[in-house]
Amino acid sequence: MKNAFANKISYFILTFIFLIITASFLFSNFDNFSMGSGQQVATVDGTPVSVKEYSVALNRQVEFYNQMMGGQGMTQKQMEQMGIKQSVLNGLIQQKLILNTADQMGIVVSLDEIKNEIKNMSYFKTNGQFDVNLYRNMLQGNGYTPSQFEELVGNDLKQKKLDDLFNSTLISENYVKDVSQFKNNQVTVQGIKIGRQSLSPLVSISEQEIQNFISKPENQKSLESAYTDNFSKYNKPEEVKARHILITGDDAKSLEKIKEIRSKINSKNFSDMAKKETQDPSGKSNGGDLGWFASGRMVPEFEKVAFGLKKGEISEPVKTQFGYHIILVEDKKAAETKPLETVKNELAKIEIQKTKAQDLDNLLKSTGEEIQNLLVKNDINAIDALSKRVDGQIFKNIDVNQYDQSLSSTSLAPQEAEQIFKADPNTILNFGNPGTIFLVKVIGKKTAPEKTPDELKAEIGNQNQLYSRKVREELIKALNNKAKIVTNSSLM
Repeated sequence: MKNAFANKISYFILTFIFLIITASFLFSNFDNFSMGSGQQVATVDGTPVSVKEYSVALNRQVEFYNQMMGGQGMTQKQMEQMGIKQSVLNGLIQQKLILNTADQMGIVVSLDEIKNEIKNMSYFKTNGQFDVNLYRNMLQGNGYTPSQFEELVGNDLKQKKLDDLFNSTLISENYVKDVSQFKNNQVTVQGIKIGRQSLSPLVSISEQEIQNFISKPENQKSLESAYTDNFSKYNKPEEVKARHILITGDDAKSLEKIKEIRSKINSKNFSDMAKKETQDPSGKSNGGDLGWFASGRMVPEFEKVAFGLKKGEISEPVKTQFGYHIILVEDKKAAETKPLETVKNELAKIEIQKTKAQDLDNLLKSTGEEIQNLLVKNDINAIDALSKRVDGQIFKNIDVNQYDQSLSSTSLAPQEAEQIFKADPNTILNFGNPGTIFLVKVIGKKTAPEKTPDELKAEIGNQNQLYSRKVREELIKALNNKAKIVTNSSLM
């Protein structure tokens, strides 16, 4: 259904979120390269990416990361690890691809448009009026001639025109209404999906079989390999379960704000205060919950305090590159190490279970019948308990809508989705195959209320953004595959 709708949309839904070259690029102070004739970091279908373009864009990106790191300068090693140089070059190549596309579509920018744009730039105004001398002096100070700068502004306007063209003819209201209608048609289901091999822990193995397996020299490598594969299971580092409240910035105002919050919080109100006060976007919805984490997951300043706190303790303000934090440690787990000798029996049992093909086939059949009976009885708790034993994927009162046609993280085949929407309540559907149990019970059907005009307007905006991002990604990918791109890494 989703694909059918997508096919209705003409090429005019295309929109581009451009990585544009803005006038503010001029005023970053990067002196590592000079303009130099013939110096090109890359060419895109013959269109050059000059060293100066690259150096200005690189400087801006480095300055951005420097600010994130509290003003500390980035080292060359850090730049290499983060792939900043290549990322900047990729962005410039994408700009050239888009500009070439605009040229092919016949999009032009007049000299008057360029002049008006320049005259409206605040950089070149004195007492609110365009100052020709200031304009010339600033260009000269940054190594640009008027013609070079006018070309830069013209390219910017050209990309904006292309952006405006596609944004003005995007998704229609009727399309969004249709999508909304199919999203509102929902079926609530319960069920479970289990792979054949996941049932191996349920295969009965005697103690004698385990000892026989361990005693054979040829099985030692198998045990060592199994231990290596499960190393993280038997060798766990110290972990902390924590929440935090973040106030961004490193100035006196930010510090004063975090101190004020610290004076009001305790372990009982921490979650509510985080939802209200934190400037970490994800923390707004989950109360600052960071879950369990081991050393190496957080920045050093944060980890040092978190691992030094006792269970239930709240830190004083902690400064990191992201701002000021208050940390609550909700729980702690000590490091745990289990040598191979202590888990040999467990590993041997697992290895033997994998070889019990006939037992697994019989178990797959009997477990499927057991789940079928539990679904008839609506005993979802028993199904949940079984799922946890075998690492199955359980579906508890999941709503499947007619647009997405997905069951939690599982994508349904078209015929499976069709069966779900045609089935009556209490119908049990079997989507399994010889190697999988996949049983779904239809609980009921419902239709969500129609959207209000304001909700519809917001949905149109959301759908526009969704398709814009997707189409831009696909367009850039297609242009990249088609274009002749030559890079000169020695100038990067």
